[in-house]
Amino acid sequence: DYPPLGRFAVRDMRQTVAVGVIKEVEKKAASSGKVTKSAATAAAKGGKK
Repeated sequence: DYPPLGRFAVRDMRQTVAVGVIKEVEKKAASSGKVTKSAATAAAKGGKK
């Protein structure tokens, strides 16, 4: 369901301040979320052309 998990680094002012490895992803139930006016009108018009 998900692409391969990987490593990441957090950098601040060109210095590495944290590193990590993604080991697991918890899948949440899909929610409707918020829809902006522009997104609603774009969906009604058929999206990108």
